[in-house]
Amino acid sequence: MAVLTISREFRSGAHEVGSTVAELLSYKYVGKEQLAKDLQKAGERWRQLFYDLDETVPSMWEKYDWEYAGFISQLESIILDYALNDRVIIVGRGANFLLQDIPHVLKICLTAPLEKRIERVMLKEYVDRKTAEWLTEKTDRARAGYIQVNYHKNWYNLKYYDAVFNTDVQPYEQIAKILADALIERDSQATPEARDLLQGRALAARIKAKIATDPRFTVPTLEVTYDGNAIVLRGVVHNLKEFHRIDEITKKTAGDKSVRNELHLRT
Repeated sequence: MAVLTISREFRSGAHEVGSTVAELLSYKYVGKEQLAKDLQKAGERWRQLFYDLDETVPSMWEKYDWEYAGFISQLESIILDYALNDRVIIVGRGANFLLQDIPHVLKICLTAPLEKRIERVMLKEYVDRKTAEWLTEKTDRARAGYIQVNYHKNWYNLKYYDAVFNTDVQPYEQIAKILADALIERDSQATPEARDLLQGRALAARIKAKIATDPRFTVPTLEVTYDGNAIVLRGVVHNLKEFHRIDEITKKTAGDKSVRNELHLRT
């Protein structure tokens, strides 16, 4: 079944559109509240990090801190697991980049003129115009920076989306109906090959999250990917003991999937 990702400018209507689509198709809506609950299952510290770091530009210290790597890897694993379960709407957090070449994923962007969004902020947040303008521009910059730091992509580049909707021109309900119809049509693209690619990518993310949140390891260059045939490990480790422990965790988690360990020892 198809999956919908929604990238959005601040107060462009993602919740309104996404929740309406969810009602029309009986999809699960995954936004900030749901992701916070999911991270809390791994521990209160991870939930707090989500509230502190969610869609913000990390400081230089945070960017290379093991906790930030652990936070991002867990968030990515959660998003990919939701996509694997189908019939889900995932809002923000780079989901469209994580699922970029999965054919049954519909990737959209919601936008609206800055002035319109400022008016919505004033109404929803009960703040004055100056504060609303500051909050809107600050949030947009933070989201764009988050994507640039973690996925090295331009958030505003339209080539990363299947469709862009201006919620000042089209009502939320109209956009939701268009998306519901498009998702039904896209169901047919959930082929066995597409499912295998998504399953492998979700498994790779699960493995990376296990390693990145294990305090025994510090591998800032760690990459765990799926190449269509095997789970591939790349990065630099400190010693053979670390190499073998990571290899063991990977193979145990991978199950019957092949593993290609290309980790290197630090020289």
